[in-house]
Order: sequence, then C-alpha cells, then structure tokens
Amino acid sequence: MSPDGSASGGGNRSVRWATRILAILIWIVTSVFGLVEIYLARQASVRIYGRFATDPYAATTIGNVVTLIMALAWLGYVVIAGEYNLKRIETGKGWSLYAWAVAIELLILILYLVA
Repeated sequence: MSPDGSASGGGNRSVRWATRILAILIWIVTSVFGLVEIYLARQASVRIYGRFATDPYAATTIGNVVTLIMALAWLGYVVIAGEYNLKRIETGKGWSLYAWAVAIELLILILYLVA
C-alpha cells in the first residue's frame, strides 16, 4: 500500500506529473502572451492619446511609461506564478492564478481592438 492509501502509487504519480507538465505549459503560454500584451497595451495607449492630442513626444512618453509598467507587471507575474504554482498546483489552488492571467490578457486584447 502506498502512503496516499491507494493500492498502486504509479497511477497517482503519473497524474501528478501530467498536472505539473500542463501547469508549466500554461505558464509558458500565458507568459509569452503577456509579452505580446505589452506591445498591444503600448499601441492602444498611443492610439487613445493620439485621438485626443497632437503632441507626438507626449504620446511616445506615455507609450514608454505604459511599456515600463506592463514589463514590471509581466516580470512579477512570471516569477510569482512560477513559484506559486510550483507549490500549489497539485492541490488545485494554482489554477485560479492562470484564470486571472487569461482574463486580464483578454481584457487588454479587447482594449486594443476597441481603441
């Protein structure tokens, strides 16, 4: 008998590895899409500013500030999501962080398409 109470520990172990691999793949995909979202957020902010003002230097500055903020947020997400899910994905608590990441990325995409 294995420590988790099942007759064979092999099936449980393969499910845990499959869960970890899936979590790592989703983490990589959301991280890559996050990089794309930085570009889209910059373009959306420049477009929005361009509709209301004519100063190209201010638009560039706003675009650079948005890029810096988004890059710091992306870096924080990559580090925190990696560490958080490394410890909690097997208990099922780590999936909510991925759901929030996908929701925020979709909102940025919608903002880009609307702007």
